[in-house]
Amino acid sequence: MKTKNTLKPLVELGLTDLESEIYTVLVENSPATGYRIANMINKPAANTYAALRSLQAKGIVIVEDSRPRAFRSIPIDLLLERLEKQFQKTKMLAAAELANLKPAADDERVYRLATAEQVYERLREMLHRSEKIILLDLFPDALAELRDEILAAAGRGVHVVLKLYQPAEVRGCISVVEPSGAEIMARWPGVGVNGVIDGQEHLIAFLSRTKPEVYDALWSRSRVISANYHSAMFSEIMLLALGEGLETRKDRLPIKFQRLQTLRIQPLPGYAELLQRYRDDRDDQRDKE
Repeated sequence: MKTKNTLKPLVELGLTDLESEIYTVLVENSPATGYRIANMINKPAANTYAALRSLQAKGIVIVEDSRPRAFRSIPIDLLLERLEKQFQKTKMLAAAELANLKPAADDERVYRLATAEQVYERLREMLHRSEKIILLDLFPDALAELRDEILAAAGRGVHVVLKLYQPAEVRGCISVVEPSGAEIMARWPGVGVNGVIDGQEHLIAFLSRTKPEVYDALWSRSRVISANYHSAMFSEIMLLALGEGLETRKDRLPIKFQRLQTLRIQPLPGYAELLQRYRDDRDDQRDKE
């Protein structure tokens, strides 16, 4: 029995609403004449026959060689295989055409993201492009969503530093746990997802825990904001690491804190770009004088 949920995927795979409706009716009622199909879906006969001709041209229905003509749908697995092949062909054509376009230059504006899918897609892209250091502040649901990309970044030698809200083992990363994590998660009715890569790009988001939407989500490649956000998050993580370590080691600075101190003084791409920008501006000003 067809429903809106049955029709939607077919439309997204390239059929029209009417073609999708006719196909689903024929799956359960083949063979059927065009007149009978029009009555079953309560659509004008002329529109129904036009859609049937389109489906026939696409090889999705076959026609009985008799009068009146009766139509039969192809098997579901064959339909899906045919639509997948058409999608792949269209994808290759699109890729070839889009490769001729020259992407616009990067900008440093702040953009608002609208869905949780956008947030995770953007952060995955950031993790993939990171080169030196990643700082992430993640609720457990966000960590689970991004774990594979985090492990991949750490595996290729990027320093990954995590602020978490409950203990979790993440191989190759430096992790600190917020001691009030349970209380914070109970107080905030959603999922915190925050990150900054290389002091160049950052994302700050708070997602609904039960719906595919966001309460707030901002992303930017602003070097000024990103570099300063890096410093702020890094300082908070170092403070947590110090407190975490001092609880168990009273004699000297905790090893995790020492590792973070070493990372803290390493050159950061975002800072380097800002310094070069400021030097260029200063040199331009001197030239004008």
